[in-house]
Amino acid sequence: MHMTPGLLAAVLPMLPHTDPLAWYSQWFLVVVISATALYSITRARKFERLGQNGWPVSVLSYATITLGLLLAFPAQTEIGIAVTMIIAFGDGSATMAGMIVRGRKLPWNRDKSWAGLAAFVLCAAPLATFVYWAEAHPGVSVPVALGCVVPAVVAAALAESLPLRLNDNIRVGVSAGLTILLTHAMFVGY
Repeated sequence: MHMTPGLLAAVLPMLPHTDPLAWYSQWFLVVVISATALYSITRARKFERLGQNGWPVSVLSYATITLGLLLAFPAQTEIGIAVTMIIAFGDGSATMAGMIVRGRKLPWNRDKSWAGLAAFVLCAAPLATFVYWAEAHPGVSVPVALGCVVPAVVAAALAESLPLRLNDNIRVGVSAGLTILLTHAMFVGY
């Protein structure tokens, strides 16, 4: 379930739409993201991990960050969908790798592993870079897309690995969003 919004974000570059996003496209995103979040919250028992608390916070923070970036920057939808991919596949793959590989623990957080941190970066970087590159209008080169996205992925992976009580979707989304806004401004401009 955590990766499903990433699949939706991967579809956006393939759908015909205006740049910047027209009001009807923005409303469509509001409806789809809100409906997905509502479904996830109402079906929490199917999706949340055993002993997990704060499922609504996880879902709402994910949806708010994604929707917030898409609506705040309708001419740079590549930013919002790249951050969505980072949350979806970075955080999701880190969890899976940490559970399956169970490698050496991080020195700053014994609940997280190097395998999870590596999986976060190795999964999120290419996927988020691809959707950023595919969605950018005007187009950008792959090296520019990498320069905008990879620092955001690394910042988000490190934020996710910190031993903080703040929900990891908030930490990942905010750190990825702020970093990609900065790198986008540096390499692409506005």
